[in-house]
Amino acid sequence: MWTFVSPPDYEIPGLPAHSAMANAWVTFKQIFRRVDESSQTLVKQESELRSLSHVRLEHLVPFLDLRVVSEALNASVVDWLAADDSDRSVKWIIGQPYADHAQTVRLWGERHQAITIASPSCEQILAGKVSWLDDWPKNGQLWVLPNLEHCFLRHPDGLKFVRLLFERIDSGRFGRGMIGCDSWAWSFLQRIWPVSQTDVLTLQAFDGLRLVQLLSGMTASRSDKRIRFRSAANGEDILAVPSDADQVHSEITRLAAHCRGNVGIALHYWRRCLRSEAETDTRKPNDQEETEQKNELSEESVWVASVLPEPVLPVGMEEDSTLLLHVLLIHGGLPGSVLSELLPLSHPLCMTLLQRLQRIGFVQYRNDRWSIHELAYSFVRNLLHGRAYLVDDF
Repeated sequence: MWTFVSPPDYEIPGLPAHSAMANAWVTFKQIFRRVDESSQTLVKQESELRSLSHVRLEHLVPFLDLRVVSEALNASVVDWLAADDSDRSVKWIIGQPYADHAQTVRLWGERHQAITIASPSCEQILAGKVSWLDDWPKNGQLWVLPNLEHCFLRHPDGLKFVRLLFERIDSGRFGRGMIGCDSWAWSFLQRIWPVSQTDVLTLQAFDGLRLVQLLSGMTASRSDKRIRFRSAANGEDILAVPSDADQVHSEITRLAAHCRGNVGIALHYWRRCLRSEAETDTRKPNDQEETEQKNELSEESVWVASVLPEPVLPVGMEEDSTLLLHVLLIHGGLPGSVLSELLPLSHPLCMTLLQRLQRIGFVQYRNDRWSIHELAYSFVRNLLHGRAYLVDDF
């Protein structure tokens, strides 16, 4: 499942040519197949279903084991690491939002006892304190820089750091190392200092088959039952674990295409769509209850919601909000205190916009930074692309 490739070899999953829902997915109108209520009755009314508990979600869809991803990365750079080639001293690992490229690079560094370089603070960058670059290993020891997106600001003074960094890397002064960078920051930085594609790797897209393998493996490793993930719209099995059938349901194919192969985003959508039936207190005869208990030990149904609500920007805040959302993506999230330095907006207006966007599910505040919410990412990317903003290559 886990393969690292050069960015030009990244294969965005597509939809089958015969799919009648292709247009709906391309325009991001929904996540799963639209239900024509005039001609079809829902198998399960979603109002009768409930979201799964955090504990139950962790059993069915745990967070990615990034050690496995790090092992795949290591297999991809074995020859580079063993080679004595001063002209190719740095590997660049480009990751899409929510695919955890930074932690993957950190784990790879720990595997090789590499020194981890911490990102400078926004205050250091704006103050032009380039002494951060003087703290680099000077004894030829292997190093990793997990978050290049946090090492610059789209500001005249905020680009000095990254220009000096690229210059010293090209000169060979920093020796052998690995740099992780968000795909949005990478698109921006390549217009400042292009890097040879031969030194760049990214995780290959997750198509429908890869998603099925990943979801099946996650569920099977934590359950002794057969789990049926069933569509609330028509009752079909979207995924059954374990299963002898080597098939990919069309809904999984559509999910992969909607997320453009971004495994992190796909998992967030999948987790958000899972539902269970509400518990009842109805008592059953002992023999019937015993029979059902035996069946429950061997099989369980988990329902998959048919539609997720589409985020919509309130009227009157489209342009300013678009500027704000774009700068958050370019930097992989930002503290609110620096936004007015990067945008033609006042600090009070930036904070007001952030709070409004947070209420409607577009942004979140985590680890002292504002960032795009996982479930709004696909919509925001499409919005920016449609308005001819710079977007990533994935």
